[in-house]
Amino acid sequence: MKYTHQTKKLPKNQIEFTVTIPNSELKPFLVKAVEKLSQQTKIEGFRPGKVPYEILKQKIGEMTILEEAAGLAVEKSYIEIATKEKIEPLGSPKVDFEKLAPENDFVYKATVDLIPEVKLGDYKSIKLKEKEIKITDEQISKVIEEVRQSRAKEALADKTAENGDKVEIDFDVFRDNVPIEGGAQKKYPMIIGSSHFIPGFEENLISLKANEEKEFELKFPEDYHNKSLAGKPAKFKVKILGVYKREIPEINDEFAKELGQESLTKLKEQIKHNLEHEEHHKEEEKIERELLEKIIERSEFSEIPDILIDAETKKMIQELESNIAMQGLKFEDYLKHLNKTPDQLKLDFVPQAIKRVKGALLMRQIFFAEKIEIKEAEIDKELEKMKNMYQQNPEIIQQLDSPQYRDYVRNMIGNQKVLALLKTTCVERDKKNPEINHNH
Repeated sequence: MKYTHQTKKLPKNQIEFTVTIPNSELKPFLVKAVEKLSQQTKIEGFRPGKVPYEILKQKIGEMTILEEAAGLAVEKSYIEIATKEKIEPLGSPKVDFEKLAPENDFVYKATVDLIPEVKLGDYKSIKLKEKEIKITDEQISKVIEEVRQSRAKEALADKTAENGDKVEIDFDVFRDNVPIEGGAQKKYPMIIGSSHFIPGFEENLISLKANEEKEFELKFPEDYHNKSLAGKPAKFKVKILGVYKREIPEINDEFAKELGQESLTKLKEQIKHNLEHEEHHKEEEKIERELLEKIIERSEFSEIPDILIDAETKKMIQELESNIAMQGLKFEDYLKHLNKTPDQLKLDFVPQAIKRVKGALLMRQIFFAEKIEIKEAEIDKELEKMKNMYQQNPEIIQQLDSPQYRDYVRNMIGNQKVLALLKTTCVERDKKNPEINHNH
């Protein structure tokens, strides 16, 4: 296929090709276009795919055939040019037909985002030290107390509320006698003494009985999360709907047995083990973040295309929405609480999104620089594990079998291998830490 093209570099790591395909070179594509379109167009007296050019032209118009042929010509020529120019495109190009008319040369422009170039800094000389993981008796006791509180038996009681009781309340909050937004709650459960409310609120409920009401004033703390209320006085109107006496189990061997452990000592050992794993996981994530940040500082990047930043900010917002939904909250209420629009939130995420994009680009570059290999059997093994988890769900199994998901798994394994290599090279491990797989 013969054609001419001009290449122009654009800002934001984009490149533009202007391609001219002679009319004579377009003819084979017109044949293919007629064949394809005649398969899709029912014309009396002709079999699908066998409609002559002139008959098809009368039925659907010459420009429809020409546009189909042009699309096929773009597909072939663009791939050839991208290979020749040795470019690494990000997704499909944006194509504009500049000149398309019967018996004329065809001219199109293709604008494509390029994968940013990365000049790796000296990452092998980076040295980080793993923090020693020590679980204290206080941490273990705190977990046991939380479990103990969660297993309390509650019974509605005809009594005045006191410390340790659970109460169900309706309440309203006012500033200058005007109800504050989101300040009204109905049938709200709370435990007096849990310190979940602003200082003074729970204390004001002591000695109240069911159906009793109380008004009182309190000042919001200076460091309150809602800046419009921080340090400001407010009036609270509260009605007690019910008082519940709580019977909390004692911490002993019997308590441990109810939790599936043979003794209190064994329960403490299990909690310590769980906390060690949790702290180790946090430490590993912290090390990974610090490693990437230090390599980013030492490396150079060409301009990051908007398409990558936009995709990453969208991903971050989706992650946030998912986390908020898991807490039983609404994303709209969260935005209202922040006093931000979705676009403002997206803008806030841009600096972190750029950092995440750079981290992903670094991982890719190190993967190639270190000539890391991924065997197909490794991907098969990972997919098999996932299929076993979802064997009752045919829809997910179908997704797992798709080429796109296979590529996702390949990328995931590649990232794991890069991180494992970086941590082996750059992290000094604390030998006092429990034996936990560092390359999880």
